[in-house]
Amino acid sequence: MRSKLKRILFLSLMVAFPLWGSAQYQSVIHAPDTVEDGAEEQVRQMWDELLQSWYAKMANYQIHSQVSLPDVVKDSTSEDSAVCLRLEALLNTTVFPMVYNEDIRRCINLYTRGIKSMPLILARAQVYFPMFEQTLDKYKVPLELKYLAVIESALRPEAVSRAGATGLWQFMLGTGKLYGLEVTTYVDDRRNPMKATDAAARHLYDLSEMYDGNWPLVLAAYNCGPGNVAKAIKRAGGANDFWKIYNYLPRETRGYVPLFYGAMYAMRYADLYGLSAAEISVEVTDTVMIYKKMDLRKISDVTHIPLEELKYYNPQYVRDVIPTTEMGLALCLPVKYLMLFEDCRDSIYALQRQSEVVHVEMHPAEGSNAQGSYYYKNKYHVVKSGESCNMIARKYGITLDQLLKFNNRKSTLIHPGDRLIVGKTKVYLPKKETTEPVPADSVKQAAPVAPADTLAPQPLPADSAKQEVMPLP
Repeated sequence: MRSKLKRILFLSLMVAFPLWGSAQYQSVIHAPDTVEDGAEEQVRQMWDELLQSWYAKMANYQIHSQVSLPDVVKDSTSEDSAVCLRLEALLNTTVFPMVYNEDIRRCINLYTRGIKSMPLILARAQVYFPMFEQTLDKYKVPLELKYLAVIESALRPEAVSRAGATGLWQFMLGTGKLYGLEVTTYVDDRRNPMKATDAAARHLYDLSEMYDGNWPLVLAAYNCGPGNVAKAIKRAGGANDFWKIYNYLPRETRGYVPLFYGAMYAMRYADLYGLSAAEISVEVTDTVMIYKKMDLRKISDVTHIPLEELKYYNPQYVRDVIPTTEMGLALCLPVKYLMLFEDCRDSIYALQRQSEVVHVEMHPAEGSNAQGSYYYKNKYHVVKSGESCNMIARKYGITLDQLLKFNNRKSTLIHPGDRLIVGKTKVYLPKKETTEPVPADSVKQAAPVAPADTLAPQPLPADSAKQEVMPLP
């Protein structure tokens, strides 16, 4: 009875788990209609245990992962003096030296007043910051480096720069591969939040070893590379202070470190500037391993998990397909979907096999153009920068509704590199060679006689007595 109740409570917790914004988590469990004597007390006791479980604690950690600091300013005559006092208070929470100058002032104003997407960034922080902190702590680097991803990608794992840097931490292809991030036609680990964060933490640790824990120089090297920082240090006469080598750094890097300070300040004092997180669903997730090719669209078709949600939690699969691998690849799902997915796994594969090749038997018409049976293959278009769904639909002579239906999409939001189905291509199968049966009376027919000089003795068949054999000349 106890194990059965535990299973009921676990399922109820998984189903009731979505948490919205910073609202307190509340749920009601309805006990079965027929409850044995004393079972109600057991339910209450086990429910209290579940509230203290890892899942409940992780959800609470996520929604409170980005808490604004209280204001330390009581009476201030100017905004600059107030900012200076707040930066001084940050010294107790970070290893970064606090500096206030015109560059940092401008970046603080940018993040506190100039970026309209700050509510979304604060909301995404609830999703990613707990994982960032765990990984950064694993490699013994400062936890406040989590703000680096804010200036790199605005906490968007699908972000791609003009130079091709990709993911939350904006890895270039070469640097990503150096730290073990796989990039193939189907998988881009730079978009994988967990793998990219692990690689970024290792990269930041390696840079800190190069610069003896001088973290402003580490940030500069992360942006422009250790080579450019070394050149700037040499030109500045061996100075190892960011502000002393400032004029010798690339222009982008000069603004990079002040942007980090501006983002950290804005995130830590968000409440003072009227900034609050947008309301998003904060889900606790887990992973299942996939070894055979699986299409996210087929998962959505069978389980009715929204495709956009599957793509959101698995941004590394750039073509919405998990390829076949011996080691397996992780499919990330909210915990409320895990049991549903496992129950539907075989059905997903069955639907996928059915849709990969649609074979049609055809009765060819009379004439030399008859080509026999055929099957349909999807025709694809890879989205290029600047293209919209309307442009793509017009290019292939289909309607926007057809394009969305082909790709099982509800939104017209697309990104460069997306692979869209734009129609079907008919592929004919080669005709099979068939051997006509020999008529029963064909043995009585005389074979055509070749010229005399081409005939050669042939071995007689076993039943040659019953055949009329042409005598040799």
